[in-house]
Amino acid sequence: MEQLAIAVDDSAPTAGARRKGRPRPKVAKAISEQDPVAEVLVDVNAAAVDHTFDYLVPAEFDSAVVPGCRVRVRFAGRLVNGFVLRRRSVSEHVGKLAAINKVLGPDVLIPEIAELARAVADRYAGTANEVLREAVPPRHARTEAKFVEQSGALLNGNPPELEEPSVPATLDWAGYEDGVQLIEGLATGRVVRASLIAALADSGPDLVADLVAQADARAIVVVPDGADVDRFAEVMGRRFGGRVARLTSDQKPQDRYEAFLRVRVGEATVVVGTRNCVFAPVAGLRLIVVWDDGDESLVQARSPGWHAREVAALRSLENDTSVVLAGYSRSAEAARMVKQRWLVSVEPGREARRRSARVLTSASGRADDPAAHSRIPRFAWEAVSRGVAAGPVLVQVGRAGYVPALACEQCRAIVKCTMCEGPMGQRTRNAGFQCRWCGHPSDDLACAECGGTKFRAVRIGSERTAEELRASFPDVPVIVSDSINGVQTSVGTTEMIVVATVGAEPHAVGRYQAAVLLDGDAQLVGAHLRSEEQLVRRWFNAAALVKGESDGGVVAVTADASHRAVQALVRSDPAGWAERELSERQATGLPPVSRCAAVTGPADGVAQFVQACDLDAGWRVLGPSPIEGRGKHDQHVRCVILAPHREGARLAQAVKGALVLGAGGSGESRVVVRMDPPSVL
Repeated sequence: MEQLAIAVDDSAPTAGARRKGRPRPKVAKAISEQDPVAEVLVDVNAAAVDHTFDYLVPAEFDSAVVPGCRVRVRFAGRLVNGFVLRRRSVSEHVGKLAAINKVLGPDVLIPEIAELARAVADRYAGTANEVLREAVPPRHARTEAKFVEQSGALLNGNPPELEEPSVPATLDWAGYEDGVQLIEGLATGRVVRASLIAALADSGPDLVADLVAQADARAIVVVPDGADVDRFAEVMGRRFGGRVARLTSDQKPQDRYEAFLRVRVGEATVVVGTRNCVFAPVAGLRLIVVWDDGDESLVQARSPGWHAREVAALRSLENDTSVVLAGYSRSAEAARMVKQRWLVSVEPGREARRRSARVLTSASGRADDPAAHSRIPRFAWEAVSRGVAAGPVLVQVGRAGYVPALACEQCRAIVKCTMCEGPMGQRTRNAGFQCRWCGHPSDDLACAECGGTKFRAVRIGSERTAEELRASFPDVPVIVSDSINGVQTSVGTTEMIVVATVGAEPHAVGRYQAAVLLDGDAQLVGAHLRSEEQLVRRWFNAAALVKGESDGGVVAVTADASHRAVQALVRSDPAGWAERELSERQATGLPPVSRCAAVTGPADGVAQFVQACDLDAGWRVLGPSPIEGRGKHDQHVRCVILAPHREGARLAQAVKGALVLGAGGSGESRVVVRMDPPSVL
């Protein structure tokens, strides 16, 4: 690509210098004689400049300017950071080149990650520098200097020699269909790609540790959140000692950068972390494990919105690295890869399934039970009562708070906020009505439809549930784990009831004696395409926290017993559910069968952007449709472009082309474009 003629000589005076007086005299810098041109990827967030630019290498920086190092260069009249990707003897640019202004540390970006960043950017219609911002932690100069001084390691040197671990598998892999083949494939160094469904009775960290051990402890383990990082890293640390490093976005900058440097020089070869660690520069990488790949926390929030699962798949293709998507359930994307035979399905056999907890549904209740259709039917109360006599009991609820949503008692209309049209609710029993979106309080709330002033609860939250349980079990401690009271990470073995929202369930030492999954029917009627998929994943994750049936473990789910999601839980068959879900997506042409681009913004801007894309006549365009939750004063809409999966690269190119042309707009007219967002419909 032709370089823009905006790079100027580094000795040119700045605007500030001209205001103060005469310009500084130009001082010619000696240029390196060997490969004097450096290709630099500048950290500028614009699709039109998503390529490298040539800069001259001053002789004083000759030994420091190496591929992968950070530099400071002048771009469009200002100093910006960038990565050197390679050095050359000549430049294809016709015109004067600017010189590198400063070298910022040693080489921290390896060629493999630079190439991976380009592949990810192309897949998600983003820019490589956006990807590298997440792949390489921000520099911490003092930590870098201290690390080099203490370790004596040079980043561009050879990695230290580490003793290869000889750790046998600790679990019974013969109980998994194709489990032995998976372990043997990793042990012999073959490239293995698999979708592993963990048996509910097996520990996820122990399973993954077995896989890592067979891959010579040169692996990356990607998990959804910090609590999972702690659990998995603890098990890895017991197995592999100092070779384990944690990489998470919520670490202190110095801690994160030090951990990254340990991985970069080869001191740590097992990385456990959240989504960004999928880019970790592990020396001799053999395996990438993505745990619970259906969790939306694995999607990057900022542009270009990549998913750790897809990055792991791209890295596996680029470098012949084994990849395993593991968890207690299976996502629709993993099911598609299994169907295409890109992934091998590894599932628990019949005996392994029998070791899980017994599942109770509405069919388990008595026919004459007057509370059969209540929120907590008799069989659920009995599960709590029997379970709490022997240990901790988990009660999973759909929403946090006291009453998350209200309806008019007269006309049954949902009561909405007068400011933003968000749902009105109560955080505690004695609190007034308050909007869950904007927090606007209302002391004189009235129904907008009929003017009524009496209301009923549409949803019951964690606080109200805990209140009911405290009244029924006055001698048993009741703990709440949610976004309002704080998320608990673990609880002990004593008798207690833990009320937790989905995703906030703490792990119990020795597992729970029972679990009650409330609000199932309400959650199955979700508002987006993946509602049922997410609920199934959360149910199986919760069931995995409970003791097996031989130890009296029970899981009670309050939902229609005939629903396919409930039946999947009863039969402990997430693979069958995922296969059926994929078949329905196939019939409707919805993701993951198709690739999609979601364009969000003002109606005019969205229309102009879609028109600027070079769309194939066979692709589908859904919308524009108003965005729910934007409020009555906003006019934002969304368009969704669907293309067959095999044409996904062309769709990404079309979207990127429109962005390069500036069709995305700016300011209030700017549109937001995401490729393959998790909740598109």
